[in-house]
Formats: sequence, structure tokens, C-alpha cells
Amino acid sequence: MEAIIYMPGLGSGLTDQSLNAFAHRYVKAVDINEPNEKKKFSIKIREESFGIDGSLKAQVAAVFEELNQETKHVIDIYEYSYSDELTESFKKTSVVYKTFMLGIILALNVPKVFWHTLRKFFSKRGGISEGSSGQFLYAAFILGMLTLFGLLLVASFPVAIGDLVDAKNLPQFKNFIENYKLGQAIEWVYSGMRGRAEYLIGFFALFYLVMPDLKFFVTEMATEFVCMIRYFSAGKNRLNLTGKFEELLEKVSEDENDYDQVTVLAYSFGTMIALDTIFPMVGATTHRVADKITSLVTIGCPYDFVRLYWRSYYAEREYKATRLKNWYNIYSAADILSSNFRTDHKVGDASISITHNGIVPQNLPFNVLPKKRFNLLGFILLSGIRAHGMYWEDQLNSASCLTTMVAKRQEDL
Repeated sequence: MEAIIYMPGLGSGLTDQSLNAFAHRYVKAVDINEPNEKKKFSIKIREESFGIDGSLKAQVAAVFEELNQETKHVIDIYEYSYSDELTESFKKTSVVYKTFMLGIILALNVPKVFWHTLRKFFSKRGGISEGSSGQFLYAAFILGMLTLFGLLLVASFPVAIGDLVDAKNLPQFKNFIENYKLGQAIEWVYSGMRGRAEYLIGFFALFYLVMPDLKFFVTEMATEFVCMIRYFSAGKNRLNLTGKFEELLEKVSEDENDYDQVTVLAYSFGTMIALDTIFPMVGATTHRVADKITSLVTIGCPYDFVRLYWRSYYAEREYKATRLKNWYNIYSAADILSSNFRTDHKVGDASISITHNGIVPQNLPFNVLPKKRFNLLGFILLSGIRAHGMYWEDQLNSASCLTTMVAKRQEDL
């Protein structure tokens, strides 16, 4: 019997990544690859407690195989939900703090983006991310959107305050503004911001009227972007997320079903947590991680993107997994965030791993859209990032990359 630990990605607004949806997609992939067409499959969802104090909760999808009126429990799919853990503390902060943090992070990372954009023109090294000019243009575009979003928030303050109260005529401020250079400087900056803010807010009001979902999209992206940057740059929540993953793996190991296979199946940012746990810093590998995980599946893994902007992120890692026999890496040539674990951006077998002695993945290309050269329309429509959400669609009966993966796993048995 197999246990699958499913680790979704961020950006849940782009596609349905719930356990229920994933379980149905996975079972569909198993069903259409099953040689015996008489077999039927069903799913039942339950909730399990885990963790050292039992306070953590996980949804589990039990998959049953039905043949000749006999029912057999064949797979348990455990959902590892981490999004709230990663973003909750930042979501609870004030708008002022969010804007301040966003501004700092942008100031620190915009120069890095332009540096790597220039470096790309003189270097051909690296995987998909480093070999695609669209990657750098996309990164610059996203940072620009976030900058405008932050400016909009800041510019809204003087307009809102000015509409509520005329600060210059208040006795406690009038003397300060008229007789002190600091007060005059503040009043000058305030007046300038207020005048420009009116135009900026009017522009964005028109923009939001044409694209009403843009504000939600940018707000969510800002939160996830900031939390992601803090995760990679400062290790914020990294121990919490890998520790929670280890606790769930312990729960799976202790289950009465006594699973003979434990597969970690991760998508997008979830792959980063999986890699940080399986390939941790030197001296941090746990016995359970090394001894229990038999297969790893990464979908849209942004490994190239991470090592592009944090070149030493995977330095001093170790690999001690004793039962991990297969690593399947599903990627798309059109997805500028996915990785092919090669030293170039061409289609072919993977050639590198996280460590020198680590397992090398088997590449499974999954392309819904052909990879095209950069064009203005594709840039405006964010085709590169949209391809990152095209490994499946919201309808449960749609095709998905899981069909390719299940077929390959059966072939390797």
C-alpha cells in the first residue's frame, strides 16, 4: 500500500489545488493507465491529527480499488498544507508595515534583477530560468507591479488625510509648519505627494475598472512574494515548514496501514520545501526522512530560479536518503519558473542534482503550449507565469501531467 504526501504550491487563485481536486485528478490518471478496464476507483476524505502534541491537522484522501465486488484500500493521499503558516503573520500586519516591508525587499532585489538581466546577454549558463530572456522580463514586470502597488498605498494616505482634515489649519500644526524648517519640508513633501496621488489613484481606478480582479491578484502576489523572499533570504519559517513536514512523515510512518511505499509529490513552492527537507543543511537529515521516502515527484520546480538569485542557497547540503529510488521531475518548456536540472535550457535528460552524490531526477516534459520566443502579447498576458498553472485545470475530469507521471511509474515497476 502506498502513502502519498501531497504538497501544493502557492498562488491558489491560479488553479484549484485542494486535496479533493488533486485526489480526483490522480485517481483519474491511475484509472486510465490501469490495464484492467474492469477496475473502478473511489475516494473517501478523512481528517487526521498529527504532531508531537496532536494539534496539527491533515486531510487524507483514501483511494479504494473495486473489482468483482471486492474493495481494496490501495492509496492514502495526505495533504501537507503550509500556505497559512508561510503567510499568516505577514497577512495580519498593517498596511503601513506591508508597504514598508515591500519597499525594502524591492529596494534590495531590483538591482539584482537588472544585474542578472544584463548578465544573461553575456552568458549562456544555467537551466530554463537562466536561458530564458522572458524570465528576467517577467521578474522585472512583477517587481514593477508590486512597486506601483506599494506606491498606490502610500500615495493614498495624504489624499485620505487631506480629505478628512486640513492639517495646516490645526493650531498644533500651523506653528510647526510656518516656523520650523522640518515642518516646511514635511508640508512640501506632503503637498507634492497629495497632488500626484490624485492622478495615480485615478489611473488605477480606471485600470481596476477594466481588470477588476487585478487588485486581488497583485495583493496576493505581494504577500506571497514577500514571504517567499524572506524564506529564501533570511530563512523565515523554513524550520517551521520543514519541521511540520517531518511531523507529517512521522504520522505516515506510524500509521497502522504500514505503507510499503511513501511518495512525496510536490508542486511549485511545495517542491522547495521538499528539497529543503530531503537535501537539508549538513548534519540535519533525520532518520525518518532518510529511511521512509521511496519516491519524489516535483512539478514545476523553481530550482533554477532560486539558484539564479540566491546562488549559494543549495551550498553545504547533504543527501542521506537510503530508500529514495526514483525522482520524477515534471516541467514545461513554456513555464519560465520550472526547472529541467540541466546546465542548459534544452529538452533532454537531467544531468545535475542538489548535491554531488544526490539522486538525479528523470525529466518528464509536459507541454500544453509550445515554447515561443518573447513577444509583446505573451508578455502582456503573462504567458510564462500562466504556463506555471497549466499542469492541470480546475475541472476534475480534465487531462493533467499526473497521467504522464503515473504511466512512467508503471513503466519503471
